[in-house]
Formats: sequence, structure tokens, C-alpha cells
Amino acid sequence: MKLIPIILALCSTLSFAGVPERAKQHTRVYDLAYETWISDVRTASDNDAQNAAWLRRPDPVAAGKSVWDEIRNDLAEAWTLEYAAWMFTNTPEAAVANQEGQPSPAKLIRDAVEKHHLQSSKVGPYCIALTHVQDPRGMRLLEIIEKENPNADVKGAAALGQAILHRRLGDEKHGMYHRQENLKQAIQAPELVVGKTTTLEIAKDEIFRMLQLTVGVRAPDFRGVDITQKVFSLSEDEGKVVILFFWHALMPAHDQSLALMKQYQEEFAGKEVAILGVNMDNPLTLRKLTADGTVNWRNFSDSTQKISKLYRIERWPYVYVLDQNQTIRYVGEPGAFVKITAADLLEQPPAKMSPPLSEGE
Repeated sequence: MKLIPIILALCSTLSFAGVPERAKQHTRVYDLAYETWISDVRTASDNDAQNAAWLRRPDPVAAGKSVWDEIRNDLAEAWTLEYAAWMFTNTPEAAVANQEGQPSPAKLIRDAVEKHHLQSSKVGPYCIALTHVQDPRGMRLLEIIEKENPNADVKGAAALGQAILHRRLGDEKHGMYHRQENLKQAIQAPELVVGKTTTLEIAKDEIFRMLQLTVGVRAPDFRGVDITQKVFSLSEDEGKVVILFFWHALMPAHDQSLALMKQYQEEFAGKEVAILGVNMDNPLTLRKLTADGTVNWRNFSDSTQKISKLYRIERWPYVYVLDQNQTIRYVGEPGAFVKITAADLLEQPPAKMSPPLSEGE
């Protein structure tokens, strides 16, 4: 008779414990659904088909919650680090969500890393994934992992994570120095597989950003279509100050950002300033926002995110301000500095620059 309650207790424990195989299955299902969705959007035969495909986008929050339910009770176990990293990278909305006043998954995972995994050989992918969510203690945690972890590839991943966070903080001289030093450490470390890429590939991407997407260099040129399917390129507006605005209808501060850009379009009317949006919504949404007057500037329709990937956009809204030679003069979020930079550039004679980097180079 004593055996029955023991069995019941064991079954109850197993029903609530996370299982690596179940967590892996959740990630595979979402990854396959996402890849299928991207393929459907890219290969849609016409605009209506693309709109229909766009609406079938898999729900990242639901996928992230499914993975979280599998790992949340086992965060002291090293196997959960792989799926925590997957959550941060693929479903960051779920990672930072607070439910019923409870700490976010991101905070609980960070606490578990600090307590159980600082010296784990499996914490490397988490070091990179940590850069996908905003965590005020993220930089310090990466510094500790780089110092204390005995694995060379993990140290490299921690250094690379710091380089990414320094870039997010801005391009000032002090930050640029640390960014360069962190990248040196990352490149010298053994290559580590991180999801579908490697630390070496991520480091190369960071070097591209440093050389081609920072203030003082010429912006990469590209071509795209607007809501009328007319093809045009960024370089067509050379000779004007360009406010290149990356946005979508579900981004944070959506109403405020669109209202601000609409205001700029009106204030700079008649001047040599071009506001160009790069919008990742389905074309139907973009057409509706244009038709009802919410959007009064020209937009590249970027539903497949080809342009956003060229510019390495990680969060929306995001702005590049280019001078008359299409040299980058401001990089960051919409705000007062966008208007100030554009207005100041109108008063300055632009310097001659080298030819632009074309898309794909």
C-alpha cells in the first residue's frame, strides 16, 4: 500500500518536470513553421498571395511559452541552457513577458546562470542569446563568465556578447575601443556553434557593422518596391538628406514613432530632405496606413526583410540619417536627434565620399 503514494508522487513529479526531448520538439515545430512561412512569403505569386501568406506567420509568443513550460522547473540543469538561448533568440517577446506579477523568464534564467552555470561548458550560446533581450545586468554577467569560465570557446562567446552590447550603447570612442578589444578576443577563441550559425560568423557580421554601418561611412545602396510595386533605390535620393526609417505596425511606441515621422515629413516639406521608410508589414497593411493618412512618406515594402537584414536591423523602430552623399551621420531610435541631425546637415556642404557599397557586396 505504501508503494501506491510513492508511484503517484513520482508520476506527478514527472508530469511537471521538463524533458529535453519535448523542448527540442517545440523548437523544431516552430523553426519548421517559420521557415515554411518565410518561403511562402518570398515565393507568393502576387500581392494577394503574399498578403495571405503573411497572415499565416507562426506565433512566437506561444512557441516561447511552450519551451518555457518545459524548462522553467529545471533551470539548475545544464540542458536547459540550449533552450533558454533558443527562446531569447527566436521568441524574445516570450522571454521578457511578465505573467501575474511574476519575474520574467529572462530574469529567472539569468539568476539560474549566476547561481549554477557560470563555469558550464554549455553556457556559450546563452552569452550570445543574452544580447537579444534588454537586461541591465547583462554586460556584467558576460564579464564574469569571460573571467571565470574555463572553456576558451565560452570565453570567446562572452567577449562577443560584450562587443554586441557595446555597439548597442553607441559608437563613442570609449565604447568603440572596448568593442574592438572584445572582437579580437572573440575571433581568437575557438569557433562555437550558436543555433544555426557560429561565433565566427557573428563576429564577421559585427565587423561588417563596424566597417559599413557606423557613423562616417557611406550607407549600403539597395533597391526595392513601394506599395505601387514601382522599383526604386536608395541612391536615387543622393543629393538630399535622407531619413531612413525602419518600422512595422506592431513595434513598440508605434503611434508615437509614426506621428513623429509624419511631423518631420510636414516640417521638411519643400526642403532637400527625403524620408524613406523600410516597412516589414505585409503590403496590405502598408497600403491601408498610407491610404488613411497615417503614413505620408514613401516606403520600401520589405515584408521578406531583405533590406532590414542588409542593415542588420535588430529592433524597431530604427533610423539612419544620411547626408547628401549618403554618408551615415546618425544611427539610433527616432527622436529629437533625428530632426536636429537632418536640419544641421541642410546647412553644411557635404564632403566628397567614395562610391557606396552595393547590396550583396
